[in-house]
Amino acid sequence: MTTNKAILHIDAVGGYIGPARCYRLEPPKQFESTAVEYVTIWLQRPFAHQAPEVGLVAATETGAAAGQSVHRMPGSFVLHDNPETPDYIDGAYRMALGLLGGYAIADSTEA
Repeated sequence: MTTNKAILHIDAVGGYIGPARCYRLEPPKQFESTAVEYVTIWLQRPFAHQAPEVGLVAATETGAAAGQSVHRMPGSFVLHDNPETPDYIDGAYRMALGLLGGYAIADSTEA
């Protein structure tokens, strides 16, 4: 049985609206004819009339969005609560990777 692994590549990626992390995917996720090796996931806190959410985009090795925009990919979702605790934040990253295609966070020594 193949396990989809996500290895933390960059713990704090700058330039996103909230805390962001970049993960390397093993195996890469296939979208149409493109294999995506890196994704960046960020948490956006609520504001005005918008609920908090988790965004996920294809990324480069530096954590920057791979395309011309930050068009959200599968794995993005809306949160019900404001992510303030480390456990809640870690859980949001885990859930996004799971929704992306069953990826589980692996220690870099497991890769």
